[in-house]
Amino acid sequence: MNFSENISNKLTEVIVSELNYDEDKKEIIAYAIENVLFTFLGLVSIVFLGYLFDSLIPTVIAAFFGGTLRRVSGGAHFDTPLKCLAVGSLVYSFLGVLANQLAIRGFNHRSYLLVAVIISLFLVFKFAPVDSEAKPINSGKLKFKLRVLSIGFVIVSFILIGIANNSLFCISTTLGIAYQSITLIPIFNKGGR
Repeated sequence: MNFSENISNKLTEVIVSELNYDEDKKEIIAYAIENVLFTFLGLVSIVFLGYLFDSLIPTVIAAFFGGTLRRVSGGAHFDTPLKCLAVGSLVYSFLGVLANQLAIRGFNHRSYLLVAVIISLFLVFKFAPVDSEAKPINSGKLKFKLRVLSIGFVIVSFILIGIANNSLFCISTTLGIAYQSITLIPIFNKGGR
């Protein structure tokens, strides 16, 4: 049993015994607690690494845009949530450092950024939503809704990048969106789905 699962189980036992819930509700509560715990740990690790590498703001921006897109588009999955947390934290920290360095060096080719977001839009349109074996998407209505939300989010991001006057924001947003859209490509998903 890993650390997060241990904490999740202890908290679940306390809540279930207090509220006198059955096994079905216990499972739901355990799942919710573990999700909240991993979200919190992910946020802390992203902030810590961004701060450590002196790229806190671009790291958080890239993680916000990439993570928000991930919520509706799905994408590559790891065997355990801990692996996902570790890789995500490292990748978004790297993207933050890259965005920071590009902005410091005066990268201001907004047209390149917009082209990257258009390519991301194509990937989202073609592949989103990507589900996993652990959480398959069986409903056609839900798939359609997630696809529309994914496309809409990338379009809103495109508009923000087009009108924003802050190159660090534009670069960070583009890198977050681009990374997440790449994780939708079948080669990065089990079974090449």
